[in-house]
Amino acid sequence: MNIANLIAVGFLAACSSQSDAIGAYIASDTDGAMMVQITSADEGKISGTVSIVGAVQDGKNIAGARPFSGTIDGKAINLSIENGTGVSLATGAIEGDKLRLTWFANGSSTQATFEKSDAARFGELADASRTRAAEKRQDIESLAAAKDRTQRRSETQKSIEKLADKVFSKANELSEKSRKIDVLIAGYQAARNRTAKMKTAIQHINAKSPEGSYQISQINYQMNDLANDIESIHISVQNYRAALIGFANDAGSQSSQHLAECQTDRLLDCSRLSASMLLFQSRYKQFQRDYQRENTAYNAKSGADI
Repeated sequence: MNIANLIAVGFLAACSSQSDAIGAYIASDTDGAMMVQITSADEGKISGTVSIVGAVQDGKNIAGARPFSGTIDGKAINLSIENGTGVSLATGAIEGDKLRLTWFANGSSTQATFEKSDAARFGELADASRTRAAEKRQDIESLAAAKDRTQRRSETQKSIEKLADKVFSKANELSEKSRKIDVLIAGYQAARNRTAKMKTAIQHINAKSPEGSYQISQINYQMNDLANDIESIHISVQNYRAALIGFANDAGSQSSQHLAECQTDRLLDCSRLSASMLLFQSRYKQFQRDYQRENTAYNAKSGADI
């Protein structure tokens, strides 16, 4: 017997065989239990109650009882079970301590065999069914929680990998920036040398002649342009360093959070993130040293020098 199918075809029905038919007939399986309790059987008529209890797919426990009436003729019985909106029909026979019924509802039928038993047995089966339903709900909730943990873990892992990619990229960018510092320092020295030559050239020009005055003005214009270019380069290095400090602080904060999450959840992998942070920190320190060199080289020439 499948209790779930019996629920589906209408929810309940019952049986008999004159006074000997009176009693409780119980059927059960892993889904639940059903009891057909015949309380009267007289002059070919029977009545009683059909009770059912069982767990459905979502772990909820379904329980209830419906009255029935019917007829009995020898072993054969016919039942009409009230189902709340009408009646469900069942037909079958009582054979000794067994009640065999076929239930009809909603255009389908289901067969079941019941054993005569003490009605208290149904209470025990109902308790067991409720326990199974509670366990099933717990399993469903545990599965949902595990699914949620898996989804959150996946999202966290993606965030970890995304941060690792950003840090690796910034570390490579730092390496390139450090290499360019030497070019900038060389450019500052070249600017000083060029400025010195232009100042020397001015000293040899007759400032009183129109031609000399024009030449001096052109040279001064070139020195101003050179000074502005150098200053612009230096400001860009300062701006980059300021942005870099912001990145380092943000990446460090996010990295600490993710590393803590990896300590808590060993299924998370922070190996790439750890490697990227180590590389970044090494190159960040090197860039800071190179920045100091650039800053010193820039300040070695004053505005008057260029």
